[in-house]
Amino acid sequence: MEIDPRLYQYATPKQREYLDALKQYPSAQAAAVGLGLAHDSISRAMRKLTAKAGLAPVPSAKALPPDDIEVEDIIGMMAKRFEKRHTHKAAKRWREFTVPTSGPYALMLFGDPHVDDDGCNWPLLRDHCDLAARTQHLYAISIGDVTNNWVGRLTKLYANQETSVATARKLIKWLLQESGVPWWLWIHGNHDAWCEGIPIIEGMNVNHVVMEDWQAKVVLASPNGHKLRLWAAHNFPGHSQWNKLHGPQKAAQMQDWAHLYVAGHHHNWALHHEEHDQRNFVYWLARCRGYKFMDTYAEHLGFGEQVYGSSIVAVIDPAASKQNALTCFADPHEGADFLAFKRRQK
Repeated sequence: MEIDPRLYQYATPKQREYLDALKQYPSAQAAAVGLGLAHDSISRAMRKLTAKAGLAPVPSAKALPPDDIEVEDIIGMMAKRFEKRHTHKAAKRWREFTVPTSGPYALMLFGDPHVDDDGCNWPLLRDHCDLAARTQHLYAISIGDVTNNWVGRLTKLYANQETSVATARKLIKWLLQESGVPWWLWIHGNHDAWCEGIPIIEGMNVNHVVMEDWQAKVVLASPNGHKLRLWAAHNFPGHSQWNKLHGPQKAAQMQDWAHLYVAGHHHNWALHHEEHDQRNFVYWLARCRGYKFMDTYAEHLGFGEQVYGSSIVAVIDPAASKQNALTCFADPHEGADFLAFKRRQK
């Protein structure tokens, strides 16, 4: 008989003896008789050995069609997706927007609202929302962290918070859709990103407010040709206990130039105005305090609590000199009054 040589590597010494016998005899039964064994003993041994070696004959399956497109097609599609995504991302860098008014206008930069926190200063937030809603030629920006949106080990903090998740989402909807605030740009902060918060917020965005994760670099083009470069971020890299604006200043000194750099996140405020002495552009740095007061976390860490600067108002005069084209106010009401004054001077 013809024997598959691969069987030898799986065979026991006794099975090797049977294999050698099979080479000498025409059949397994004849080999068994020749060795003085039962007629079917070698046949049984060979079936076990063949199964052990994985060489036993089994029903053959009909070939299936491919379960996906060819790999080369997958690579081609991935390359096309990369090109699309890369082009999209590049277009976000200093994306240009048209200002819908001639003459001076204002940007109201809302600091972290944390609308569901027990320490949210709702009287102040509602007052600032009303101010933004009734002030013509003013456009609003949220710097992020609209709710606490606790996640992970912080979820236990809901036990000490009066506002539920469901109520928090109602408050987001009110702020975004029903407050009357002329929202133009929303930045998502770290709290917004937790627990799938960003898709939830963006699902409420029926007014198509521009929303960006963490930061946005934009250009506001006025009808007279003036272009304001705004870099808004929930926060900038870099921290100093002596300078609340260290991160934005680092961006101004070492990265892209802008007329206004604004951040939130740290629950404190500061303003700074200067001219870059190497690149010769005049710029403002701003940090918005936000509306979270009575912060036990800050108290435990020994941080103080500021009173002003929850939101910053930036007034832009497209016809003014570089020095006076932009003026920032820590008091939004003062900023709105200044805007009205500048509009009267047209």
